[in-house]
Amino acid sequence: MNEPNPEHLEHETYMRRTMEVACQNLQRPFGAVLVDSREGEVLAEAVNRSYRNPVAHSELEVIHEAVRRAGGDVRWEDCTLYVTAEPCPMCMSGILWTGIPRVVYGSSVLTLRDLGYRHIALRASEIVDAATGGMSCNLVGGVLEEECDELFTAAIKLEKKSRG
Repeated sequence: MNEPNPEHLEHETYMRRTMEVACQNLQRPFGAVLVDSREGEVLAEAVNRSYRNPVAHSELEVIHEAVRRAGGDVRWEDCTLYVTAEPCPMCMSGILWTGIPRVVYGSSVLTLRDLGYRHIALRASEIVDAATGGMSCNLVGGVLEEECDELFTAAIKLEKKSRG
């Protein structure tokens, strides 16, 4: 019998918290939680606020919030970023510039595309592969993927219903 992978269980715990955060915006349930991987401490949480600002995606919002809380003194190299969906090219670029070494996501950009979300047809891994100068990031996809997919499916249904 296989023992459960403690890292996988940790990812699921933080992803569940990320999904709770995402539910603050049921029309765009993109949530992000930034964790100090050494201490297990949540440094910041954020939700998509693109209805106010088109570039206020949850990944960039959580980076801004972490900087605000820490007075600019964030040890990015110790962080793991949890997000309900695979980062878009804009967000993945921002993540690379911070030096966050690991991103854990639920839904893939391919699922979001199939659901009808606007997107730029580049995977997060393609952005990481194009980075130079020592920038890198380990991507861990598909954590609680079905549950994250359900959030986005429900959001699309809600949007269609509100349109009449």
